Amino acid sequence: MDARKLKRAIAVRMALEGKLYAEISKMLGVSDFFVGYWKNIFKTQGIEGIKLGYKGSQGYFTERQKDVLVDWLKNKQYWNLEELSKFVGKFTSM
Repeated sequence: MDARKLKRAIAVRMALEGKLYAEISKMLGVSDFFVGYWKNIFKTQGIEGIKLGYKGSQGYFTERQKDVLVDWLKNKQYWNLEELSKFVGKFTSM
């Protein structure tokens, strides 16, 4: 589980159990606003509301390219940035 989502869930649970926002804030290292915000989101949207909405961007390499690159790196005794750059440059023709 992502640490951000876990922190949200813990804050919400503690708030719903009646703990003071100041106590939760101090314990989790967040603001009182954070606690209240995610508690309200949970009340209106449920567990889906506290999940992360950002799914990340599409990766630069395909799965095949990643596999080729990892295998290439595993077989090297040392890594050279210039050599790596040239190797990755070949991916444009894949």
